[in-house]
Amino acid sequence: MRHLYGTESYVDGLAGEDGTIDIPEWRTHLLRRSVDRYAGIYDAMGPYPYCPLPADCDLSGGLARLATAGLVSAVLIPDPLVGPSQEQAAQHFEVCRPFKTHYLVDQTTRAYEPTKHHRYEIRRGQARCRIEIVPLRTHLPQWSDLYAGLIERRDISGMAAFSTDYFEVLAADRDLVTFAARIGDKLVGMGLWYPWEGVCTNHLLAVSAEGYANGASYALYDAAIGHFSGQVLNLGGGAGVGDGAGGLAEFKRGFANDQVMSSICGVILDQDRYRQLSQNTGQTDYFPAYRAPLA
Repeated sequence: MRHLYGTESYVDGLAGEDGTIDIPEWRTHLLRRSVDRYAGIYDAMGPYPYCPLPADCDLSGGLARLATAGLVSAVLIPDPLVGPSQEQAAQHFEVCRPFKTHYLVDQTTRAYEPTKHHRYEIRRGQARCRIEIVPLRTHLPQWSDLYAGLIERRDISGMAAFSTDYFEVLAADRDLVTFAARIGDKLVGMGLWYPWEGVCTNHLLAVSAEGYANGASYALYDAAIGHFSGQVLNLGGGAGVGDGAGGLAEFKRGFANDQVMSSICGVILDQDRYRQLSQNTGQTDYFPAYRAPLA
């Protein structure tokens, strides 16, 4: 079996009209991305939020397959908990460097001990909100409304501005666990979690203004941590790269009892085309360089 993030339906929901590339050696699909559709120039990237490479995957074989796909480059963020180590990845990818801190609640070796601030917010959220597990498929309209609010509030664009088709793929997966927060009969927040081989990933969280005001985010996280007792929960990271900054990183850090650094891995598959596309980019650590954001 493949991890949800590696299935064709999941990645196709992210890829749009450019489609996907199956890498059976890695037991995952990658997104095919247009660099210049009219010229037939494409590259590839791993799925959101990370590429679920199994620890025993054939890295060399997967790269060999990519080399025959007519791509300029490929970039991905391997699962920092289950996949190959950074040392193994560095032996195969031209680019392999630290990317983002993921905050963890590891209940296999230590106690779950949120900060004093978070304990207060959890109690407040629990007193004001009722948390329950619901099927996402029967709550898609409510979830879509909550996520649309999140997009507007955080000015989200690009891949993370997910389509309805993408959410329908999530809703069809039997392993996805959805927590809902209600105040009275009003749904004010939802959190989506995906468990796989002892690791539970905090996939998405969306809460209304009323939910934020009443501690729903804290109550939803605490309920998920309790539900997945005895496992490792990957809460993800903050905005940007590195340790992250601002409210999102502080929110996750307050629950965490451990952390792990993810890596960005990249490979140039067509050296001449890569140089041509990157020639006006200037000095940048961004990979691929020709996709570096404009200053």
